[in-house]
Amino acid sequence: MKNKRINNKIIKLWNKYFEGDKQVFGPLFYDSFKKDTLLFVGVNPSSSAKGFKTIVKDTEYSKLNPEEFFKWNKLSKDLDLIDDCINIENYAYKKYTSYFAKPAKIAESVGLDWQHVDLFLYKETNQSNFMKRILEKGELNQFGLDQLSIFRDALKEIVPRAIVVTNAFGSEIVRKHLADDLVWDEERGHHWFSGGDKKVPIFFSSMLSGQRALDRWSCERLVWHIKQSLKS
Repeated sequence: MKNKRINNKIIKLWNKYFEGDKQVFGPLFYDSFKKDTLLFVGVNPSSSAKGFKTIVKDTEYSKLNPEEFFKWNKLSKDLDLIDDCINIENYAYKKYTSYFAKPAKIAESVGLDWQHVDLFLYKETNQSNFMKRILEKGELNQFGLDQLSIFRDALKEIVPRAIVVTNAFGSEIVRKHLADDLVWDEERGHHWFSGGDKKVPIFFSSMLSGQRALDRWSCERLVWHIKQSLKS
């Protein structure tokens, strides 16, 4: 299994909450992390049959039925399928251009390779349904907190050159629940994430694509700001 340490934690978490569940999908799994990248942080992976067809078109997974393949009760009984899940995610990063083209372009503009992780691993496109899974009376429930713990662990392992949180809600979660690891730099105009072995510049943004995407000029300023932070 790729990225065995992190993915075993994810498997353990899903078995804790969903063992025997025949409806819930398996979580997001991670390929081996790359070092010294520009790390983009989203909220949670989507689960769209239409999007899946676009991602796996002309690949060895083109005939898969995502509604059945990704069910946790199936994946949990055959952990060898997890590497297939990871391979499909890697196709998504390359082919799901409506979401990942902008991060790739920003990374190229600042001269870095890039990768993407999510705060939460639960696959759900409908954000109302997703919020019901992780929130209780407006606060993260234990399921949400357990996923956030894995995110924090992943951050320490990746050691990125810079971090961009690409969602307003996600930014609120990070600033609240990782507050002890964040330091505002008044001179440079950005936060530092200090939860790993070294300080890393971190930027809080809204979405980079979609109807409520960051406008062109704000995106240009973000690129400039990231470049400046890498000079330190």
